[in-house]
Amino acid sequence: MPPEESPAPEAPQPVPESPTPAIETSTPATEPTAPPQEAPPATTAPEPPPPAEAVPVPETAQMGRSEPLPPEPESFDSAQDKPTPEPPSAAAPVQTGIVHAVREVLVKARLAIQDRKRKKRDKIMLALTTKNKITNDEVEKLLHVSDATATRYLSVLEKEGKIAQVGKTGHGVVYQKI
Repeated sequence: MPPEESPAPEAPQPVPESPTPAIETSTPATEPTAPPQEAPPATTAPEPPPPAEAVPVPETAQMGRSEPLPPEPESFDSAQDKPTPEPPSAAAPVQTGIVHAVREVLVKARLAIQDRKRKKRDKIMLALTTKNKITNDEVEKLLHVSDATATRYLSVLEKEGKIAQVGKTGHGVVYQKI
């Protein structure tokens, strides 16, 4: 770590203690922004690094994820310095209006979806008037929907009491108008 510069560049600056000997350097007055020169390497044998267990942990080290943070002390003046909450401003009606508008849009969308489903169930009932029986595969092709969706439509019609299922499972299942 390079030593920090002080306001008086003429005075020699001490270098912090390190394992290798350091040479004191002075910064010329003409170049205050230039970093100080590092000391040349020592000719003596370098000290071996300390063992891993003996390395002290600096105070700025990060805490482990499972360690809780120490509580921060509160000053006595904190209760007096807190601002009082302001009364609701004119922005509150705007937010309420937005929420109301969003709900209105969602209700319209939900009604549109229910209307489309009703029309598809009506198509199934129309197909059953021309034929006496209909299968799940025929409903899939008629409405251009998946197997699960066709089953869902047929189940709703069955719960409404408009059609009846003949057969339990498999290819032999057909639906007839009641």
